[in-house]
Amino acid sequence: MVPVVVVLPAEIDVTTSEQVHDLLVAALAPGVDIVIADMTGTSFCDSSGVHAIVFAHETVAARGAKMIGVGRILPVYPTLQEAMDAQ
Repeated sequence: MVPVVVVLPAEIDVTTSEQVHDLLVAALAPGVDIVIADMTGTSFCDSSGVHAIVFAHETVAARGAKMIGVGRILPVYPTLQEAMDAQ
């Protein structure tokens, strides 16, 4: 089981939140069961960005996969390597 890593932009706001959602959901190619939202380079995320990520999490979960990346709903790891090691 190899996770797919989606590197999110430095700033996630109303102008990029839809793109973030689409990137995360698009990572669910056949056979993918874990998506890691890599926010190590993200310095700003407004409420529309949080909503997009949570909505992507719900979409991923509905397809029987897991998404790793944000807050209490999703596991958060300080580094990409720790997220990958958690699998």
